[in-house]
Amino acid sequence: MEAYKQILKEEVEVLRKKGKAFLAGDISRNELKGFSGGLGSYSQRETGKFMIRLRTPSGILTKEHFRRILDDAGANGQDKIHLTTRQAIQIHDLTIDQVCDIMKDGIDHDLFTRGGGGNFPRNVSLSPMAGVDREEAFDVTPYARQAGDYFLRNATGYKLPRKLKVAFSATPEDTACATVNDMGFIGGIHEGRPMFRLWLAGGMGGQPALGLPYDAWVEPTEILYYIEAMIRLFMAEGDYENKGRARTRFIPRRMGVDAFMECYKKHLREVRESCSFEGIEPEIFKEASWDSEADHPWMIPQKQKDLYTVVLHPLCGQLFIEDGEKILKMISEIPAAEIRLSMDEELYVRNLSKAQAEALLEAMEERMMMTKVRMSVSCIGTPTCQVGVNQSQALCRAIERAVAAADMDETRLPRIYISGCPNSCARHPVAALGFSGCRIKAGDESIEAFECHIGGKVGMDTSVMAKKAGVIPAEKIPGMIVELGEKLSEEKKSYTEAAADGTAEAVIKKYCQ
Repeated sequence: MEAYKQILKEEVEVLRKKGKAFLAGDISRNELKGFSGGLGSYSQRETGKFMIRLRTPSGILTKEHFRRILDDAGANGQDKIHLTTRQAIQIHDLTIDQVCDIMKDGIDHDLFTRGGGGNFPRNVSLSPMAGVDREEAFDVTPYARQAGDYFLRNATGYKLPRKLKVAFSATPEDTACATVNDMGFIGGIHEGRPMFRLWLAGGMGGQPALGLPYDAWVEPTEILYYIEAMIRLFMAEGDYENKGRARTRFIPRRMGVDAFMECYKKHLREVRESCSFEGIEPEIFKEASWDSEADHPWMIPQKQKDLYTVVLHPLCGQLFIEDGEKILKMISEIPAAEIRLSMDEELYVRNLSKAQAEALLEAMEERMMMTKVRMSVSCIGTPTCQVGVNQSQALCRAIERAVAAADMDETRLPRIYISGCPNSCARHPVAALGFSGCRIKAGDESIEAFECHIGGKVGMDTSVMAKKAGVIPAEKIPGMIVELGEKLSEEKKSYTEAAADGTAEAVIKKYCQ
């Protein structure tokens, strides 16, 4: 591993030189991006500023790594960190030297950025309750870690057409979005044994697609054979010429679903013949179940007796360092406490006693969001993101302010997923209520607007893509959300019910251009 770390450090120094060449005008932004993305860093829209994506493996954030990230952000002049929708942490507004110094220090402490962007396998997503979920068949955490470690070891040798995303969900709720990734596993019991169901070639962004269910259950000890087969299929059949059609979801569209599945099975047979992977045996939780109800909606009873998980959601996924310090101080005195990051920009603080969970919630109540609509998800958007169209974070904050100022029952409103452009960083294509940034004409001006998506859902055998309801000027959306909340209260309906019977869409359509 030390030799590999040295290779990664040498790459960092190449990045430092390329970053300075970009600032000097010697190479283009795209030329820099072609290299820096693979190392988990991009230049921001404002010249001279860069971001770094710290690849916390499957959202498993150790106390030591949390301490280091907070220190790195603070020491480099930042007051917050961004929790991402793929269970990583980003620090923005850095110089190229700060980015490279943080990378090298991270490598020394097993905190990597390699493969955090670019045409590489990305952070393997994982249900944040995996290992403690009372509904899970077995803990899928070791398999997500195994896949992530496999990708990291091979990152410098991959030549993929574009990025590849793999997910492991613990239950049919599919909180890691296995059914809408390039490759997704969901744990279950088949014929009395712990096994995985598998989905292939799903994905969001332009022309999104649900994953295709594989026709056989997968032995947990054999996941690397299936993963390597997908890598080989992607390299053999992916589009290296057209970036817009280079994701795995376009391969079955070109080949046909049956031909795609046969092609995948061919690669799987070849991998079995040429590779030998050491598997991990699943462990079944054998303790007796216990009955408990939490006194707070964001305090979740675990399957481990007398233990709870607390969900903390900072507004727009932006965790201020002072809040991170407070959380870390409180859990540092609890040896068993651990943190998992969710795909909804949250911290799941696990293995707490009831008293500890209540104390943490009380301490953070004024700093964290506590209703679903205020716990809405937003990508970083403009003015930070290179490819962003709109200020997604500004819309998220405006919605929160409007809801806070309104005299209504906001608990009926859903979590909202806001992407600043048609790319799906906030997963708007599968949102019950989502927005994607665009521009529209208002007289002679081009103004910010968002396309509204409604009715999406993620779940094992229940995932559906949202439909497009129309385009709404950004400034009108907070008022629309308030009116929707008032309508739900008036008719005593949940948002799910209102979306099903047309009530929600009727409100939304009033605001569409």
